[in-house]
Amino acid sequence: MAGVVVRRKVLKAVGVRPHRYRTLRLLSQTFSLAVLAIVPLTGLARVDFWRGRHALLFEPASFKHGLAGVIIGIAAMYVVTFLSNLVAGRLFCGFGCPVAQVSRFGERIDTPGLKRPARLRWSALGAAYSAVFVLAVLAWWVDLRMLVLGDGRELAIGWALVAVGTAGAYLHGRYWRWSFCKNVCPIGLYYSFVAPASYFGIHFRNDERTCIECNACDHVCPVDLKPRELARPVDDRRGVSLLDAPGFNHCLECGDCVDACERMIQVRTPEVFPQGVPLRFGYFRGPQRVDADEPVDETKPSD
Repeated sequence: MAGVVVRRKVLKAVGVRPHRYRTLRLLSQTFSLAVLAIVPLTGLARVDFWRGRHALLFEPASFKHGLAGVIIGIAAMYVVTFLSNLVAGRLFCGFGCPVAQVSRFGERIDTPGLKRPARLRWSALGAAYSAVFVLAVLAWWVDLRMLVLGDGRELAIGWALVAVGTAGAYLHGRYWRWSFCKNVCPIGLYYSFVAPASYFGIHFRNDERTCIECNACDHVCPVDLKPRELARPVDDRRGVSLLDAPGFNHCLECGDCVDACERMIQVRTPEVFPQGVPLRFGYFRGPQRVDADEPVDETKPSD
């Protein structure tokens, strides 16, 4: 709990200025949610348990063919995330996963010192996003016209599903949050076993001695990693994960640590910003860590 409180305080401190990663997250999250909704809404693939309006390739289909389309669609999304993992590590976790965005809304609501009007505004936005997410998922299994054209019983069932799903997503963002990503997310757990991209992600370059040892990067990591030590084995992970795998395998690549690092460097040593920021995000060659005070660590991500 103490770590969560510290993370909120650091997020508040770095949140006083806009950052490029937040804009990119907004765009990528909107794209992910749009793809999730467009596939069933356009009839590319859908199973309809309401009135049997199954669809495949934009045409009416039997239940068997509609279900096959849904399965293929889900498999295709998995393949895309798998291939992205090979090229860019767990970038989808940090920038593309709608569940992660739900968690970020929850964090904004819990920002220390946030005034009541702002808290209510973020609560409304979080609930609205949760509802859109639930509707996008529901659209794969039922024609959403049921929520308007159904009879009394159908309307009650449909809106009950939306309400329960929205409440569940909202409460997840408020209370469970990153523990889901860290301990039980099926995609994330799988990625902790397979080898992520070897030359993309968070890397520490302190050869110019610009790190001010503020530890903001450690405090702000949503899954309790040490961004400057991602090449070293992590042996205290809970949930189902690969024991002694390097932190690189668990990193969500959300960029929060780099955001915090840039903010602290800019405030305390503006003369070296941004060229001298020791924590960076992107493609690189060489070891995960370069520190002027320590020998180079040549450890690679685990297979």
